[in-house]
Amino acid sequence: MDYTKDRIVAIVRLAVMLVSAVAGGVGLTVDSDALATIALCAIALGVAVYSWWKNANLTEAAARAQEYLDEIKANRNA
Repeated sequence: MDYTKDRIVAIVRLAVMLVSAVAGGVGLTVDSDALATIALCAIALGVAVYSWWKNANLTEAAARAQEYLDEIKANRNA
């Protein structure tokens, strides 16, 4: 799936609209500063989880693959 900047912006706008609608439906009022802070915290959390996921070898197979890749890179640079 091709994630372009416009697609991501559209998804974020939809998510903000849905959260605002649900919050308004249950009687919560959210000012724009609080909503921006919540959105930025959610984005930061998402980026942190993505970064951790991409840089962590969570399974035994991933650890073996990383070792194999390290060997290939070491042999290429030798």
